[in-house]
Amino acid sequence: MNWLYNFYFREGPGIPKDAPRPTGWRLLATTFGREWWELLKLNLLFVAVALPLVTLPAAYFAMTAVTVSMLEDRNVYLWRDFWTASRTRWRQSSLMGFGLIGAMMLAGFAVRAYALAAQGNLLFTGPLAIAVCALVLLPLFGMHVFTAMALVPKTPLGAVMKAAAIGLLARPLPGLMMCVPISLLWLAHILFYPASAFLPVLINFSLGALLTGFAVLKGVRFGLSHSQIRASDPPGEPDVLSA
Repeated sequence: MNWLYNFYFREGPGIPKDAPRPTGWRLLATTFGREWWELLKLNLLFVAVALPLVTLPAAYFAMTAVTVSMLEDRNVYLWRDFWTASRTRWRQSSLMGFGLIGAMMLAGFAVRAYALAAQGNLLFTGPLAIAVCALVLLPLFGMHVFTAMALVPKTPLGAVMKAAAIGLLARPLPGLMMCVPISLLWLAHILFYPASAFLPVLINFSLGALLTGFAVLKGVRFGLSHSQIRASDPPGEPDVLSA
């Protein structure tokens, strides 16, 4: 079994010291190529911790914090970083997560009610459009909030939410664009079931967190800077719109 030991513990190919930091889609590709094994382990860790459901928001925030570290090319110590993030932001992430779930449920009920009402009275199309926008914007706002919490772990939740809202309003398109591949990933799980039964256990959650973090990170940094909150300064910033 020596080959298995050497395969698991061998050193990676490394990165030349003078190599320019990748940006745009190349950053996402190199991050996935470098961290794919850690993403598999992160996905399993998230599933295990989130199983009681009451731990779901804190586990999702911890997963987001780890993937943001990957995108910024920091050293990742999976269990330590995951546990530290979930423990230090347990209350704030739970409050934010369950609040978003409740708000999305209300928005979903509103969409259904106004859609039925609009069939008989066109005056309800206005409230229907507002409810649909809310249903779309709420998960995008959640992406920005959890990413901002990962960047500034000691900042109060109210200030983080303000910065996340600024980032979302300034750059809504990257987050919306990234919803497409994430939706396709889950659609593949549904269409090819039961052959795809293990996709959520293996990669769906951690890869989704990596994609959303990549999409919203620049907008979040914009919101933090305009809220006068200083985050860590990585060598470069990913931009989902750049080639």
